[in-house]
Amino acid sequence: MPLQRPGCLKLYPAGRAMQPRLGVGLGLGLDLTFLLWILSLAQQALVTASQKLDETDPVVTTVYGKLRGVKKELNNEILGPVIQFLGVPYAAPPTGERRFQPPELPISWPEVRNATQFAPVCPQTIVEGRLPDVMLPVWFTNNLEIVSSYVQDQSEDCLFLNIYVPTEDGELTAGPKGKTDLNQQPLFKYIPVCFVLTIE
Repeated sequence: MPLQRPGCLKLYPAGRAMQPRLGVGLGLGLDLTFLLWILSLAQQALVTASQKLDETDPVVTTVYGKLRGVKKELNNEILGPVIQFLGVPYAAPPTGERRFQPPELPISWPEVRNATQFAPVCPQTIVEGRLPDVMLPVWFTNNLEIVSSYVQDQSEDCLFLNIYVPTEDGELTAGPKGKTDLNQQPLFKYIPVCFVLTIE
């Protein structure tokens, strides 16, 4: 099998039961639909990043609709206040005909969506009403009772993001065409992204 350059679109012959793939590395691949879905999500985050946030009533506009967040003091010596956008859908609910199917784009909403409360989490095992004993970071275990209460609300409709925007480093805005000034911080600077891929 010849090596492929990362980022090259490779279409397999019609006789093979494979979908178009984006070649990565040594024959690993991303499903083209999944890649387009990720690019759409990135576009949504960039649109959100280009807006100034009013800390008293933070409302941002995404390609799917408006979101209302809330400013939260973290009561932490190191971390300052953040603006939270909780329960933001990143895909359509995986229920009914969508169950066990690849994710689809979220359904847009016409009104301002309240993003001030956690959404349900995916179904998981809870031992005696609490999380299993595993190694967790200190900042997480300090609030374990609070987190455990949110884990009780489980649903198959669980494809949501919780976005936390720091407020201490100036206004979080990005200018046109990626230009920034001293008061502007890109949202992606604060959002770690993790992709889990399966290898065929």
